[in-house]
Amino acid sequence: MNSAASLDERLAQHEAWWSGRTLLVSRSPHPGLGDLWLPLADGSVAREDMRLTPAMLDLDRLAGPQRGPGALRFVEDVIETDAPYVRVPWVEAILGCPIHATIQGGSMRGLKLIDAWDQWPAVDRAQGAAWRETLRALLALMVERAAGQVAITQTLMRGPSDLAEAALGPELMSYSLYDHPHELRAFLEEATELFISVLDDQLAGLPRIQGGMVNPFGIWAPGTVVRAQCDASAFLSPRQYAEWVWPHDAATCEAADYAVIHLHSGCLHVLDPILAAPSPQAVQVTIDPPPSSLPLAELLPAFRRILEHKALIVDGPMEESDLEMLLENLPHAGLCVLVRQGTW
Repeated sequence: MNSAASLDERLAQHEAWWSGRTLLVSRSPHPGLGDLWLPLADGSVAREDMRLTPAMLDLDRLAGPQRGPGALRFVEDVIETDAPYVRVPWVEAILGCPIHATIQGGSMRGLKLIDAWDQWPAVDRAQGAAWRETLRALLALMVERAAGQVAITQTLMRGPSDLAEAALGPELMSYSLYDHPHELRAFLEEATELFISVLDDQLAGLPRIQGGMVNPFGIWAPGTVVRAQCDASAFLSPRQYAEWVWPHDAATCEAADYAVIHLHSGCLHVLDPILAAPSPQAVQVTIDPPPSSLPLAELLPAFRRILEHKALIVDGPMEESDLEMLLENLPHAGLCVLVRQGTW
């Protein structure tokens, strides 16, 4: 859309996308993960791997500088966004997982809480409340400093099955499908409730834009929004996902008016229950390179199938030729392509 278009016109285009009536395209540089920038409350920056607590974070530097008054900014068809420090696995931390920062590896991870189910009742959850308050404080500071120029959104939140993989470890989670089904079901219910509670915290602190909200992909909707995800589906069969995980992912999607569920291009075997349900209204597919995924051109049948039922976001590192190939071979109605032009 022309950069001179009014905000009302741009938001109308986004509303049309949700109902499968238009195309959105955005190209933006992506810096890649690289080393982990971790500003600490003592004024330093972490140089060594460490166990992180919420009191160690420098929220002032994480929130960024104060912006002056200005109009909401767009990157081509989508809104410029920012979210509370997505490196922290916030929901895992609030659940009680110890957080380990790997500086050179460029990542943070929640460490597992138990090795066996009889350890679960004794898990110390005390640090979780402090992580929740830290997320609230950082979100409020970012909203204030954005000054309406950038849409602050929900931070990255891993879904119920991802929380199970983090807190239990993949081995205990997988074996519990057969050996401890009652315990695993109870955990997934608790994880789902926690996800929704942390989401509600953030939605309450985010300002409305023309009565609606912006999701982490820069797409406005005329209501509340959520980004759900299920990366742990990578080691589940389609049947296991449908039986064990989808009911919980469905609940996270239904926690807002407009939902996008995040999948990876190598994990599209779980699509059946997602496409059959009214929510989410959109599927976002992050493009993984071969051999983790099929080449982009071979994903076209799956993309067409999604577009028969939902809006679709194709997101990842692409060349201009990849964008052209997608636009030539996919229906435009309900399609969004987010081209990340840097190296991941």
